[in-house]
Amino acid sequence: MPDIPVWNKCNNKCLMCANTAGFGLNTSRDYSLPRQVFRFEKYLRGAAAYRKNSLTAGAWNLTGGEPTLNPEFLKVIAYFRRRLKGEELTLLSNGRRFSDPAFAAAFAAAAGPPFILAVSLHGPMAAAHDGVAGVKGAFKETLLGLENLLALPAAPFLEIRIILHKLNYRRLGATLGFVKRFLRGRRYRLVVMHYEAEGKGARNEGRLAVRLSAAARQVNACSRTLSGSREARLYHFPLCLLAPGLRRLSVISLPPEDRAYPPVCAGCRARGNCAGLMKPYLRRYGHGELKALRSGD
Repeated sequence: MPDIPVWNKCNNKCLMCANTAGFGLNTSRDYSLPRQVFRFEKYLRGAAAYRKNSLTAGAWNLTGGEPTLNPEFLKVIAYFRRRLKGEELTLLSNGRRFSDPAFAAAFAAAAGPPFILAVSLHGPMAAAHDGVAGVKGAFKETLLGLENLLALPAAPFLEIRIILHKLNYRRLGATLGFVKRFLRGRRYRLVVMHYEAEGKGARNEGRLAVRLSAAARQVNACSRTLSGSREARLYHFPLCLLAPGLRRLSVISLPPEDRAYPPVCAGCRARGNCAGLMKPYLRRYGHGELKALRSGD
């Protein structure tokens, strides 16, 4: 299913944002409700209306920028809910606007089930999160937004995303522990992923760069927490870098055109279920960290 951009501006300044500089310069009219309806109906008729993941199976992803900043956000959500009745929608958001209780309640009412709200946390404390998000107070607002939504009787299903890079990958265990305490007694999904070196993420490569193998070691060190979670997923990690008990959590989230399988993968028994390497990562670092999994590995 396609990634559907709902808005192209953001109230965070995340260092690893994958959006290009040109995306933020688009006119706001391109994301108005009439334009959203026009593009989506065009897509349903078989036309090429969206650029990313248009041929990939999965949920309908409503993305940004920060979608909640769209002045017609609630109307846009209500439109997609009506048009895709009974189908799973996923909203990618920093969660800050839900710190307004009335806005949170209006969103939950418009969203309806099945609906997933995917929110990123960049660390277990304000200093760590805000340092990545680039906005002081972002951590506090995000948590308040989540609390407001979780207090509602019809809250959307919550997905917490932890995007690993040089500035936070060593804090993974602490971040997972914080999430567990904050959401104690709640059902939620954990997604841990390696950042993508695109857009701002590519421009900040010097500050963010961490090898997949190093990030995977931190993931493997948290194996007990992740494998014991009711729902957990790992994005962008080749299976050969993951502990055997975590490989079942790996999800191929990128479309084929964004993934690569170097020659070392040819004889791997897990090739068909592996995320491979992100192409920008392969171009920069090569494939020396990978090995082919054999029977018994």
